[in-house]
Amino acid sequence: MQNIRKELVELIAKAENILLTTHISPDGDGYCSALALQRIISFLGKSSLLVTDDDDLSRYNYLQDGKSREKRFSELKEEEQNFSLAIVLDCNSYDRLGERCVLVEKAEKIIVLDHHEAENGLIKAELSYIEPSFACVGEIIFSLLETEINRMPVSDRLFVCNCLYTTILNDTNNFVNANTDTDVFIFASKLVNLGVKPNEQYRYFFLQHSAEELRYIGETLSTIELHYQRKILFMYSTLAMSKKNNIDPESIMNATRWVQGIIGIEVITYLREEKEGVYKISLRSETIDVNRIAVRYGGGGHKQAAGCYFYGTLAEAKDKLLKDVINALECYNG
Repeated sequence: MQNIRKELVELIAKAENILLTTHISPDGDGYCSALALQRIISFLGKSSLLVTDDDDLSRYNYLQDGKSREKRFSELKEEEQNFSLAIVLDCNSYDRLGERCVLVEKAEKIIVLDHHEAENGLIKAELSYIEPSFACVGEIIFSLLETEINRMPVSDRLFVCNCLYTTILNDTNNFVNANTDTDVFIFASKLVNLGVKPNEQYRYFFLQHSAEELRYIGETLSTIELHYQRKILFMYSTLAMSKKNNIDPESIMNATRWVQGIIGIEVITYLREEKEGVYKISLRSETIDVNRIAVRYGGGGHKQAAGCYFYGTLAEAKDKLLKDVINALECYNG
């Protein structure tokens, strides 16, 4: 760990301009880790730019204090697309970077910090720290740069800690997922000691819903179907639903959180239409390895939570996905 920390700090110190980025459809771990690391890099005397796609990340506005430097990939001018160092967070595959893949490939040096299993199209990096034992990338950043965080001015340190606490909330689902271990609680307690207020962060992350969002979630829940002896929960949402309720689904919490804990369900499958003929698939299970299924579609994640995309009709996606999930359950049950 000390060698990795030393190399990380040295690479940052030597870089002239730094790119920060994460996977497509960024979540509270990848995006908020990038926000935190950018502030730490600034404390180290370096400038960085956080680049995302055209995703709606407004649900994280409560964290912002006006100091972050961010741009969408589509906004970058040609002369802004060259970096001496690219840092990729919560992702280890070129396949998961979308259009921003070209920025990482052109960078003089690359750092990868991730807690997912190594995926297809593995990024070739000068420093690659991929450790699935961590619950979230935020935990990796804190473990490597705790000394620097403790030395930061109070306001910047609190910003970093709030962002890192959000990575915990996102990837442990507020300490209820199976990846919640002793180390996560130790990590969280250190953040609380540095000023984080768990009740506030929980409220901001989980409870800020508009009436339109809840109506959209309700319509999604109304599509629930049970399959394979009521062990598989299938549901979906469409562009028509989001248009009707005037919301961007990317800006709200993943609908799978609303159905976790239903008695007898072993696998949750959720299809969300993003464009005509393009569905984002979310898979959740405490029984089978859903990451193996997601990888077949060019996606990835963790054994118990993974995602991918399907190109085709809803009927085609449903048919193919259910067959894969049923096959996985049958193999698991012998």
